Amino acid sequence: MFSTFFLIAAFSLMLISGCGSSENSAASPPPQIKPSAAQTHEYLSITNTEYVNETDQSDGMTMNVYTYDLQTKALTKMTDLPYNSQYPLTVVSLADNTTYYSGTGQNKGDELFAYDMKTHQVKQLSSNLFAVNAIIPNVAEHTLMLAAVKQGERPVKVMFLDQDTQELTVLHEQDSDTTTWDIAYDPKAGKAYAIQYSEEEQYQQMEKSNQTQKPMVPPRHTIIEIDPETKQTRKIFELQDEQILTLSARGDQLLIATAKYINKRPIRYSLVDVKTGKRQELKLPIKASSELFLNNEGDGFYFLGEKGNGSSERGIYFYHMQSKKIETIFLQNKGFINNFMLLSEPVQK
Repeated sequence: MFSTFFLIAAFSLMLISGCGSSENSAASPPPQIKPSAAQTHEYLSITNTEYVNETDQSDGMTMNVYTYDLQTKALTKMTDLPYNSQYPLTVVSLADNTTYYSGTGQNKGDELFAYDMKTHQVKQLSSNLFAVNAIIPNVAEHTLMLAAVKQGERPVKVMFLDQDTQELTVLHEQDSDTTTWDIAYDPKAGKAYAIQYSEEEQYQQMEKSNQTQKPMVPPRHTIIEIDPETKQTRKIFELQDEQILTLSARGDQLLIATAKYINKRPIRYSLVDVKTGKRQELKLPIKASSELFLNNEGDGFYFLGEKGNGSSERGIYFYHMQSKKIETIFLQNKGFINNFMLLSEPVQK
């Protein structure tokens, strides 16, 4: 079965040259950096890990948190947080004036934390998790959506945290076989999406690969749509023997990246119609296997990777699908870009 070890190993491939463990306390981030008041509704939230002493991990590592305003093109450093989790993950909610992030809990696992950028206070929001792989704020009023693993369990589950009651709702909690690879949210439709597959099928495919010494063929991957309010789900799209690496949703379309074999290129990119499930393959020069985000107009997307055409410089870029032009947003000049997210939120003044 696709164990948590396999999950962390997959993330480790992305963290080469930027990952270590910090001894700093998850509850004590430095408060000196204040958020800009000039942010608009559409922005990117960026996690970039760096050595504290800029040389090696002897003094630990830090998660530097940035926002990029899509209208003004202003890059703002919001704060920095201690990196001591299995996977460095942050997301800035300007509507909440809060940075949500993964940090070490008391039970040898990662928990969800919130750093209030006005009061500089840290609050632990979860108490029984092992790993936090994705955080999406405000999928419903005062509700966070997570892809996370509970203590003592194996599958990655879709979870919803009510910030008013602190109640954590786990989607299909009794299903011990289905695991979640990635999640997305469409603010236009108010719907969430998840990539899922069977751990048992994953294990069987891994056994076949080990026996034949051939590249591992992925199990069947399915994309489901989730109503964050009612928690009702429906199947949108399914692929046999093809891994869905990541997804983004805007309006009536999904943008996905796929691969025929586990941890193998080439990567294919496609648009999928949410209503019909029809797939349209895109011919793109880029190299990106995670963090693809369709823009509000649906005519382009932001991605983390390489822009291709002879360039191997890793960074965050915007690709316009009509003009085929690529705009540079944030380059990996210092440290390691772990993740980013496109958010559309009302901003509290």
